[in-house]
Amino acid sequence: MSRRVRGTVVGSVCAVLLGVLLGYLLATRPPPDPVAATTVRITAVEIPQRYTLDLGITLRVTSASPITLTGTRQGYDSFLQTLPVPGAALLPGQVRILHTRLNVYCQLPLPRQGTPLLFVTVRNARREGRAPVVPTAAQLAGIDRAVQQICRR
Repeated sequence: MSRRVRGTVVGSVCAVLLGVLLGYLLATRPPPDPVAATTVRITAVEIPQRYTLDLGITLRVTSASPITLTGTRQGYDSFLQTLPVPGAALLPGQVRILHTRLNVYCQLPLPRQGTPLLFVTVRNARREGRAPVVPTAAQLAGIDRAVQQICRR
């Protein structure tokens, strides 16, 4: 073989090996942290019904990567009456709406600002984590008003 042909063969082999190595690195890199890719927001706080000691909360779950909702857990003890039922797989850009009910104990203090009401457990191909559901100041004020309304009865 001539020098030119050998140079072309060596260059081609190096390019193919570099492409294979790059493909391997992209295929085996871990997916993003499922919690970092997930957003859970409170979208509604229901006004309590007459003569009830609970109020409803609606959650909106979105993700930037494929995840599976696998469960929920209380963040503030003895506050959640029913935990939202976990859903199925959630693809990027999809939305899942979850509902829960909060117990109202008039003698107990409300959660402080920044305290998660609950955690939504999410999983991807390699990891699992808990996404906190933390009410904003306005949502916490709405929960506070609803609790005061219930406790005045």
